[in-house]
Amino acid sequence: MTRSPLEPLRRALATSDLGPRSRQELEAVLAALVAAAVGLVVGLVVLLGDTRPISAAPDGGPDATDAAGLTVATVASILAAGTAATTFAIAFLRSSWRVHVAGSTRVTRLVRMTAAASLTVVCAGFAYIAVQALGLVFQEGFVGLELDGVAGAIAVALACAGAAYLARLLGEQVDTAVLGALAPSFLAVGVLFSMLTASDDAWWQVHFSSLGAGGGISGFAFNATLIVSGLLVMTMAAYVGHDLERAIDAGERAPWVGRLLALVGLLMLLTGVVQVDVAELLHIGLAAGMVLVFCILCALMPRLAPRLPRGVHVASIVLVAATIGALLLWIPFGYYNFTGFEFAACGLIFVWLTVFLRAISAAAGDRAARSDA
Repeated sequence: MTRSPLEPLRRALATSDLGPRSRQELEAVLAALVAAAVGLVVGLVVLLGDTRPISAAPDGGPDATDAAGLTVATVASILAAGTAATTFAIAFLRSSWRVHVAGSTRVTRLVRMTAAASLTVVCAGFAYIAVQALGLVFQEGFVGLELDGVAGAIAVALACAGAAYLARLLGEQVDTAVLGALAPSFLAVGVLFSMLTASDDAWWQVHFSSLGAGGGISGFAFNATLIVSGLLVMTMAAYVGHDLERAIDAGERAPWVGRLLALVGLLMLLTGVVQVDVAELLHIGLAAGMVLVFCILCALMPRLAPRLPRGVHVASIVLVAATIGALLLWIPFGYYNFTGFEFAACGLIFVWLTVFLRAISAAAGDRAARSDA
C-alpha cells in the first residue's frame, strides 16, 4: 500500500491523542499560521510599491503617511482587528457549544451569547489599538525608517499571527479571572496610545478626558477605549454573578454585586460616547457617577456578599477610604489637579477588582475541595 506524501502532515495535525490544553495550543498555532498567510498576501497586494513609514507621526505632520494615507501600522492594525474578531468568535462559539452539550449551567446561554458579541468587539479593539501603539513605538525608535512592500507585508503577517494566536486561546477559556486581567490591560494600552499620539502636550494640566477632545487618532483611541472597556466590565459583571453562586451561598442580595458592577461598566461606556468637548458637564458627571457607584458597591460589599473571604471586605473598606483621601488631595488641599485624582481612582478600582476576582476564585476552590472531601 502506497503511503500518502501528506501522511506526516496529517499525523502532525491530528488532535485525537492530545489533551484539551495541548489541543488548544495546536489549534492556536494553526490559526496563527493561517492568519499569517492571509496577512502576508493582503499586505503584499496593498503595500507593494513605494516605501511607507511604520506609523503616522504623533503630531500628524506632513510626513506622517504616504500619498495614499497608508502606513504599515494602519494596514496591520485593521487586518489584526479583523483576524482577532473572527478567530475569537469561532473559538468562543465552539467552546460555548461544548459547554452546552456537556450540560453545564455555570453561565446561561444568553449570557454567553451576549459575551460573545461584546468580547468580539473587545478583541478587535484591543488588536487594533495594540498594533497601532506598537507601530508608534517602533517608528519613534527607528526615526526615518520606511519599509518596502515585502518588509511591510511581513510585519502585517506577524501582527495577524499574534492576534489570531492570542484570540484563539482567549476564546477557549473565557472566565471571570481572564476578563479581570483583560480589562485593565486593554484600558492601559488604549490610554497609553492616546497619550503618545496626543496633539496637545499639556492635556494633563486639565483632566484625563482632554485626551478624548477634538478629532484625530488620539481622541478616537481614548473614547473607543472607554466604550470597549465599559462593554468588557459589563460582560464581566454577568460572569461575576454566576461565579458568586458557585463560590458561596449567595443569598438574595448577592445579585446586586453584578448589577452595580454592570452599572459601572455602563457609565464607563457612556463616558466614552459623550465626548468632553461636546457636553463637558454631562461627561464629567458620568465619570464621577462611575466612581461613586463603585464606592457604593465597595461600601455595601459586606452586606451584599458577607460570605466572601474577609480580605475582600478589608480591601473594599480600604478602597473607599483611599478614594476619599485621593479626593481630599485634589479638593480642598490642591496637592494635584483633577488628572491626578483620575489616575488614583482608576488605579484603586482595578486593584480592588483584582483582589475581588481572586477572592471569588479562592472561595470557589475551597468550596469544591470541601465537596470532594
